[in-house]
Formats: sequence, C-alpha cells, structure tokens
Amino acid sequence: MRSTRRTHLMLAAGLAALALTAAPAWAGNGNGHGNGNGNANPHDNHGATASSLGGLNAAHASENAFAHASPNSRVGRIAAYREAALAAQTAADTEAAISDALAHDDFSGDGMVDATDGTYDFNGDGVVDSADATAEQAAVGALDTNADGVLNQDDVTNAQTTANTAQANADAALGDAANKPVDGGVVDAVNHLLGLD
Repeated sequence: MRSTRRTHLMLAAGLAALALTAAPAWAGNGNGHGNGNGNANPHDNHGATASSLGGLNAAHASENAFAHASPNSRVGRIAAYREAALAAQTAADTEAAISDALAHDDFSGDGMVDATDGTYDFNGDGVVDSADATAEQAAVGALDTNADGVLNQDDVTNAQTTANTAQANADAALGDAANKPVDGGVVDAVNHLLGLD
C-alpha cells in the first residue's frame, strides 16, 4: 500500500518536471469545423459563437500564422494568450501535485514530505534502504518551490501564488487579444479552438 502511495509522488513529480521543462506543444485546432461549444454538429449555434468571439475568431489561424505573427497583431496576441494559458495549466498542475504529495506521502505524519518519510519503501523495490531516500529527495526536489529540501504547506502556498499569477496573466492576455467583452463562454470557445480544453 505504501509503495503505491509513493508511486503517486514519483509520478506527480515526474509530470511536474516534464511540464516545467518541455516546450509547450501547440495543439492544432483540428479541421476547423468545431463551434467552440463542444457540440458535435458544426452548424449548431455557430453564428452566435462566432459573433461572441469577435476578433478572437483569429484563433482559427494556422500554426504557421501563429509562428510568424507580429506580437501586436490579433493572431500574435492570441498566441501570447495560448502561451500564458499553458503556463497557467502547468502551474495549476504543480499545485495539485504538491497537495497530492502532502496528502498521500507524509508517512511520518509530521506535516512534511522529507527524509523521515524515506525510511519507507519509497521506490517500491521491497527493500528499505538508502535508495528510497535518494528516490524521495529526487521526487521532492521537482516540486520543492522554495528549495528547502522538503514539501510542506509553504510549498503549497507558493504554488498557489504562482498559479494565481499565471492565471491572471492568461486572463489579461486574452483580454488584450479580444475586441469584445470576454465571458466564460468566450474563454471556453477560444480554448477549444486552441486545443487547450
């Protein structure tokens, strides 16, 4: 049971590290027949959705257009929003991974995931040895927001602050790209067009 829980932290840390180091993969928008509201029929409500998007309809642009867009153009501003939205998703995933680690991997019950917890079979090989402490510290290090060698509530707070800031940046970037008021439906539609949903 404990090695299963340790797997959660190792997997969460691996995913967080990958998300932090990998270049964002710009998802395409498929064949362009979606209407941004999740309906299978491309004609359902298409005019209303397109109208509510206004200038954000430029999210239909090709990857080539995104790659070569001027930063001040509509497409360039939408590209900036996509980058900011991906950063916000990564920050939220990191926050969730830290919270999950604290909930499932604090075997000593001291409110931290640290070397004390390494006295358990962290790597799941059936033996409690120094390799467990090494594996745990590597996993903790990927999520340790203040580089103090442990995961605790300070790391959750730091991750929440980072996630909130990243989301505010994404919201501001979308507002900058829009020429109309932005509501939840518009955000969902743009995210769908950009492959962020």
